[in-house]
Amino acid sequence: MAREIRLPEGYHVVWGGSFENMERALGLIKIIVPITIVVIFLLLLSSFSSIKQAALIILNLPFALIGGIVALWVTGEYLSVPASVGFINLFGVAVLNGIVLVSYMNSLAGRRGWALSRQ
Repeated sequence: MAREIRLPEGYHVVWGGSFENMERALGLIKIIVPITIVVIFLLLLSSFSSIKQAALIILNLPFALIGGIVALWVTGEYLSVPASVGFINLFGVAVLNGIVLVSYMNSLAGRRGWALSRQ
């Protein structure tokens, strides 16, 4: 838009308001989400004492992301700050489901006397 409109000398175009707030929030989310995923992985690693099991749980996140993107596309919505918060919630649900599944698997293996690899 700034290229198409000729402004008098000394004037310039600045995006502000909601757009500026959204840009700032999305920039912050791009930093916080990867750090959070690493911290969650480290917590899972300390809880399960297994890189394989922690990685199995974290590998749920790309599948959740694909499902969320498809849901946005089907509903005709776009990626906004509320949608980004929804993705963070989605990641939490995906990690929690993975924790429940791996914990149950460990419980079943323990009851049957199977030794699981803790690598």
